[in-house]
Amino acid sequence: MIATPIIELLTAAGLEPLLQGSDSRNVRMSNQPDAGFVSVEYDSRLVRSGSIFCCLPGSQADGHQFAPQAVSNGASTVVAEHPLDADSLGVPVVIVNDARRAMGFLAAAMHSNPASRLRLIGITGTNGKTTTTSLIASILRSAGIPTGEIGTLTGTFTTPESPELQAQLSHFVADGIQDVVMEVSSHALSLQRVAGCSFDISVFTNLGHDHLDFHGDVESYFLAKQRLFLAGVSRCAVVNVDDPYGLRLAEESQIPIVAVRRSMATDVVVTGRHHSYRWSGHQVFVPIGGAFNVMNSLTAAVTCLQLGVGIEQIVHGLSSATPVAGRFQSIDAGQSFDVIVDFAHTPDGLREALAAARRVAAGQLTVVFGCGGDRDREKRPEMGAVAAAIADRVVITSDNPRNESPADIANAIREGVSADYRGSVVIELDRRRAIANALSMAGPNDVVMIAGKGHETTQTVGGEVLPFDDRQVAKELLELL
Repeated sequence: MIATPIIELLTAAGLEPLLQGSDSRNVRMSNQPDAGFVSVEYDSRLVRSGSIFCCLPGSQADGHQFAPQAVSNGASTVVAEHPLDADSLGVPVVIVNDARRAMGFLAAAMHSNPASRLRLIGITGTNGKTTTTSLIASILRSAGIPTGEIGTLTGTFTTPESPELQAQLSHFVADGIQDVVMEVSSHALSLQRVAGCSFDISVFTNLGHDHLDFHGDVESYFLAKQRLFLAGVSRCAVVNVDDPYGLRLAEESQIPIVAVRRSMATDVVVTGRHHSYRWSGHQVFVPIGGAFNVMNSLTAAVTCLQLGVGIEQIVHGLSSATPVAGRFQSIDAGQSFDVIVDFAHTPDGLREALAAARRVAAGQLTVVFGCGGDRDREKRPEMGAVAAAIADRVVITSDNPRNESPADIANAIREGVSADYRGSVVIELDRRRAIANALSMAGPNDVVMIAGKGHETTQTVGGEVLPFDDRQVAKELLELL
């Protein structure tokens, strides 16, 4: 393995256009690669003749061990983080410091850098990403701008892995899309999924307790989010400075910041199905309920103002927005009480959703929720405490237990409930029966909130992925009632 200057190496190898902009310090190569590449892959099973295979270290497996299989399937070049036996593999091996980052730039170059031909808007934060993304897209489309969306509702991951992301961006370009509004998760930022993308404007909604199973602590979680607001990644940003981490982000920012504060909205009126307020001398109406959505729509409005959309167009775009699937979504089967399905799956998200439901409940408030297995365990008792403190009745149930015991998860949630509220809490691990229990107890003017899964249509138990949609189940049970 002979180390040579990176520019010489890549120019001679014909790879300079592909790796340009990646973290190319200490890049070394053995053998001489072919010039023709057809795809960038990180799953050896998807490799075909002419693919570049990127060896990604992972928590479950190390991609380096699959390099022989990738070559057998047709990979013409392997990108790795440590030396491999190029002679036995029979193809060139490129050594990089960060295979994920290199993969992002490779994928971008493979698709002729589609982000450079789009206006990218990135949304990050613990809660509100999906709704804010949807509202911004509604405003832009209302203003006549062809707009694409990438996020929780459009794929398996909130933010796709870089090869899939760059392919989607390339499709948007081919379809005549001009603006793309994209949810950017903390996982995506930590795992370099948006490497190769430059954002015209990025948005920070808030930061709460989530994903600590991955990040370890809240500080690391914040630092992951902060990567979206670095010079060279985003041109400018819109930040919720009412959130303490948003304020810190604004104070530490390397790029221009436009602050958003809840006080910018006056004469606020909120119901379970819509909200309205005055902003910049205009009356704003948004057909989405919940007090927490005031900040989401306000953030969307300020973001679009920075993008050059006129205030009248912004107001019209918000008024024509459609409710976001599984986000404070009302389920109506003619019953005398309200049923709301929401994705709230963090302590802060559940607190906001329940507080919004409490404001519209003339009667009692019941919540049905659980916590996911093989995920952040620390938030479980916090969510129990939040639910019991705000709701009149709490039904703890199962929510994607995966490989954990549903009973253990439910007991961990109940541990956070103080003795004063224990009497209002029941555990029913069968989610359908839990929802039926809550609905059967509801009377006129009550509110039943089913939280945690929102738009999801499956329940993961052990190794099985079973059909389950809170919205559909609630509608079926209401019709039976």
